Amino acid sequence: SRSSVGCLPVTISTLTSKLGVTESTASFVASFGTTAGMQGCAGIFPALTIIFVTNMSGHAVDATLIVMSIIVVAISSLGIAGIPGTATMAASVALSGTGLASMFSLINPILAIDPIIDMPRTMLNVIGSVTNALMVDKSLGGLNHEMYQDMNAGLDANSSDEE
Repeated sequence: SRSSVGCLPVTISTLTSKLGVTESTASFVASFGTTAGMQGCAGIFPALTIIFVTNMSGHAVDATLIVMSIIVVAISSLGIAGIPGTATMAASVALSGTGLASMFSLINPILAIDPIIDMPRTMLNVIGSVTNALMVDKSLGGLNHEMYQDMNAGLDANSSDEE
């Protein structure tokens, strides 16, 4: 999938039936992660885009660019929608914030294969939401450790691994 929101029902189901996270924590943290915990689409991709465009345009990667990139990417990552194509929007905001907006056309080769790289970005976003839900539920004392450690948790009793 290319959509964190599209994966949300499966994410919540996996958290509750296979990993032992309480329903309330799974619903809240996983839902929140589809808009604010977008490590792949709103964090790594815009940062890599800034470095790519900087190198392609012949500009120097200096301390000012690095600090500005960190600030702009951190601020622009809040409230990113969990739908396909938002990483491109996050990258354009990051390029604008670092003064490289006029060089946006340099990422056209990346945009040509964006659907292919959007799936791993979404996977990273969903894994981040799952990890956050596990950490929150464990700190709140609601994590079912037995279910978390059970490799067969959530499997149907009538199915077998030998099929």
